[in-house]
Amino acid sequence: MHVSPEKVLSKENIYLGDRSGGMLWAALSFVGLALIGVAVIGALAGDVMAKSVALYALHTGALIAMGFSIGAMVFVMLFRAVEAGWSISVRRQFENVMSLWWVGALLIVGVVILQMVLTRTSEGGHDAPYLWKWMNPAYTEGDTIYQAKAAYLSPLFFYIRLVVYFAIWGGLATGLWYYSTQQDLDGDKRHSLHARNLAYVGMVVGAFSLLFASTDLVMSLDYHWFSTMLPVWFFAGCLGSGIALVVLTLIVLRSMGRLHVLFTSEHQHDLSKLVFGFAVCFWAYIAFSQYMLIWYANIPEETAFFDIRKQPGTLWVIISWVLPIAHFILPFIFFLPRPIRRSSAGTAFVCVWLILVHIIDWWWMIRPNIHGSTGMHWIDVVGVAGPVLLFVGLLIRKVASGPLVPLRDPRMYEALEHKNYV
Repeated sequence: MHVSPEKVLSKENIYLGDRSGGMLWAALSFVGLALIGVAVIGALAGDVMAKSVALYALHTGALIAMGFSIGAMVFVMLFRAVEAGWSISVRRQFENVMSLWWVGALLIVGVVILQMVLTRTSEGGHDAPYLWKWMNPAYTEGDTIYQAKAAYLSPLFFYIRLVVYFAIWGGLATGLWYYSTQQDLDGDKRHSLHARNLAYVGMVVGAFSLLFASTDLVMSLDYHWFSTMLPVWFFAGCLGSGIALVVLTLIVLRSMGRLHVLFTSEHQHDLSKLVFGFAVCFWAYIAFSQYMLIWYANIPEETAFFDIRKQPGTLWVIISWVLPIAHFILPFIFFLPRPIRRSSAGTAFVCVWLILVHIIDWWWMIRPNIHGSTGMHWIDVVGVAGPVLLFVGLLIRKVASGPLVPLRDPRMYEALEHKNYV
């Protein structure tokens, strides 16, 4: 049955109230900033271990926040590139998450500055509080592995690369956001064409930027270690967390009486399959591939990563067993039935679960790099939670600040009549 866009694009259906989420976004943002501040104070006032934990925890939280936006941006580019008509009515929420890329960027810059402050106020030496240990001359002195990588692992070149990454991600996000919102104003079909062309370029340039960014921001934390699968793991984490957050946002909006006809069980089912495919199955495939390739090759430079995380009596070995169960086996079994993927409650539960497990996964990937640490510190909790809560608070404000869907996209009728046959 044909549905007219004019009948569903009423203000009551595609806008939140002026005060919607006002207290919530302010509270979450305040708590997030407060937790970040507590982590920084704990680092400044604590011992060397506290300083190191704060750096690693805040860096983890910053990467998770950045990952939300990158994952959403990838899906925006995919929808644009293949001209997916069914995605028009849900695309704006992907764009909202994408547009907050600057939150993660600022947090990462803050972590770099905090490292500079902590290392200048410490006594130095081999165990000085460095996040990127290769920046510590005492740590790299006489290290032949570092000497072989010194041309790439230089602070100035590292900072230049960070600027390039942020410029690429910011440029893509700004361009895609501009074309979408400008079309809201004038309805010009050429904006869709420009966005599609930008998506073609962005998918190539963005892929290379993610490859190098994952190396700099994750792998180089232990520059002795090397994995050809880590950039794909980074990509999988961004995709999984980004789409889980967007689907959760859409379900909450529908529960508030918005997006009637615009976000139906048909759209939810398609998005749920993407969550199942990327956040569950694709992640498991990449995680297993990384372990299998390192185990099969048995190269000391690679196996050291799992040796640290398999040490008896540490928290890392427990998480090593928890992750495949919580990130793959349980959600695979629970989310496989079709009725669950079409259920708002079931899908929302899985999205929240996967986001939480995703946070644990990234923390497990980054945190064990602190020498001599075997478990969790209280700064871990506040340092990771702060950036995540800040991002969610700002997202609530972003969602409430404008229309919930693209207003004048010429293919909106395709989304309104979408039917899922699988």
